[in-house]
Amino acid sequence: MKIDPKKVPVMKNYCKTCPFKPNAYGKWQDPILANQVIARTLFKAHQICHGTELEDRTPTNRCKGAFENNLEIYKRLGLDDLVE
Repeated sequence: MKIDPKKVPVMKNYCKTCPFKPNAYGKWQDPILANQVIARTLFKAHQICHGTELEDRTPTNRCKGAFENNLEIYKRLGLDDLVE
């Protein structure tokens, strides 16, 4: 399903199950899943926050953790001006 990412806002906070959510030590709570999301989405797509999907899988928000992590990579490559 292709959806215009501008129409799906980024979460303001991490959802309860976000793999990028920092744990008590400041590390991702699920680094294996977080890295799988990065590999799947970097330069290709946006990760939908599954904690906010509707029953029919309609996306309501993009994942804050994936968005912020990928944005940092884009910034380091000088490509952040491409992200809205």
